[in-house]
Amino acid sequence: MSVIKNKSLKQLLWIGMGSICMLFAGWTSIIFVDKMQFPELPIWFLYSTIVIITSSVLLLIIKIRIKKDKPIFSMMSFVFILGLLFTYCQFKGWGQLWLKDIVFSGGPKESSLIYVLTGVHLVHLFAGLIALFITIINTKRNRYNSINYLGLELTSIYWHFLAILWIYIYCFLKYL
Repeated sequence: MSVIKNKSLKQLLWIGMGSICMLFAGWTSIIFVDKMQFPELPIWFLYSTIVIITSSVLLLIIKIRIKKDKPIFSMMSFVFILGLLFTYCQFKGWGQLWLKDIVFSGGPKESSLIYVLTGVHLVHLFAGLIALFITIINTKRNRYNSINYLGLELTSIYWHFLAILWIYIYCFLKYL
């Protein structure tokens, strides 16, 4: 793939991530305008944070390994499993909120915003899981090596972005 096409694909990814940032910045600004107070977050959201940070660190290690032409299939598969575990933790967290009568509609707007922020992040994470799955398939087919790993790199950039976005959401809801 040409250098120009590589740069174009990366720029498109960054533009998309910038749009996502603007979306979440708009929603989190509501917190300041309305002086919202959030209930205590479920412990499962902390577990989600640990899981997504771990998966992001693994992707950093994978990038180092692919640059040395070392096998990455099992590690990529594990990152995918961690992504599924993150999703599981989110649903468990929502379950804990629901048990505390913190529901999406019919309650205070803080409750709704928790579900909106975490839910929309999860939708974007599903896109990341699809990208990870495609990357795993390409890894299994030996399509990546030390010279050609653009798909892996784009997936990693997006996944790191999702990790940073989740940490932002978690800290925002937990500490503000």
